[in-house]
Amino acid sequence: MHENHALPAETRQRLQDFLDSEDNTDGLDFVATHGFLTALTVGPDTPPVDVWLPSLFDDQPICVDPARAEQVRADLEAWRKEIHATLYHGQSLALPCPLTLKATESTDLNDWCAGFMEGMFLKEASWYDVNEDLVADLTLPMVVLSDLIDDPELQHIRRDQKLTRELAQQIPDVLTELYLHFHAPKTA
Repeated sequence: MHENHALPAETRQRLQDFLDSEDNTDGLDFVATHGFLTALTVGPDTPPVDVWLPSLFDDQPICVDPARAEQVRADLEAWRKEIHATLYHGQSLALPCPLTLKATESTDLNDWCAGFMEGMFLKEASWYDVNEDLVADLTLPMVVLSDLIDDPELQHIRRDQKLTRELAQQIPDVLTELYLHFHAPKTA
């Protein structure tokens, strides 16, 4: 990633400490927030911060301390810029969780995918404006692993442990493909 947009380790730790704490009563946790910010970044139409930030915290204040809330906001915007810089410079995005699943319980990867889907839902229609079939194929790992959409076909896929493991391993490459699809379209 470009050095100018690398998130300092202390900023990342401060975000993780807040997002995974009891002070964050309404927002997504650290891993799901990364998924959310990734969807905003790879998607076709990033909503302004005044739209996505309330959504991230379920339309509730970030926290009661205004100074801390402003710091969290600035840190989240910096994190989104880091994600963008990573993809813009052609690097594979590393998720803040292992790409592993468990058959009987939710994992951090499931949470990351749920966060991704929440970010995608903000501007869902715009995702499918161009080449709907391709986008549906590329987002399939996140749709399946998020477990947010109750569909018999998806349930069938979810029961296939080998297939879900394959979908999980595809996520970094899929994110790059989505980013390129929306931000570096091929010219005819």
